[in-house]
Amino acid sequence: MPMKSSTLRPLVVAAAIVIAGFVLGPRPSAVSHNGPAEHLAGRSLDAEGVYAGPVDIMIERWSTDEEVEKVTKPMLGKNGQSAVLAVLEKVRLRAGYVLTPGVQNSGERALLRRTWSIEFAREIKTPQGRRIVVASRDHLPIGEFPKDVALGTAHGLDVLEFRLDKLDKGVGKLADGTKVVFNKSTKMLEIAKYDTEPVRLTDVGTRPLRARDVPPKQYYGAK
Repeated sequence: MPMKSSTLRPLVVAAAIVIAGFVLGPRPSAVSHNGPAEHLAGRSLDAEGVYAGPVDIMIERWSTDEEVEKVTKPMLGKNGQSAVLAVLEKVRLRAGYVLTPGVQNSGERALLRRTWSIEFAREIKTPQGRRIVVASRDHLPIGEFPKDVALGTAHGLDVLEFRLDKLDKGVGKLADGTKVVFNKSTKMLEIAKYDTEPVRLTDVGTRPLRARDVPPKQYYGAK
């Protein structure tokens, strides 16, 4: 016996909702989540190689292809550094954050770890393992002792590049915008003379991903 139209109508509506969800739903890269996409941790070193405290890099999402193009394209022009910084300042959904040590013996608030936003994060596979590049419109005080870091640091393009082996172990190096170039073959930002730059994060490795309900409250970066 054929089904009545009144019986079919709810089924048709339900099917239409499901199809619309697939067609109109957000792309995987745009889906929000409560946990990080990557958690890296290492031991920071100052310019003399002295241990300056633990640092965690929480990548909440990887930058989209569109964001990568907007960031890397200005590197081909004469005003690359300032142009990239201008792009990062327009990012509305940060890519993650960096946690650096607080100031010891300076009160409860100062003891809390400091948070610096990341506006760009990208990874590529290599024969040796992985390369991860993050960029911030803040100066990232990695390898600087907390008592020497001024609050409200001014804008300034900083790039942190990690080179990890197949076991996700490696080091991280830091450079400002004057030492950053665009690699056309990999289509990535990178530190121009990576091998000659000092190691600022040693014993870098991945950590288990854990969801968090709210982002860290302490934020000392540029407003």
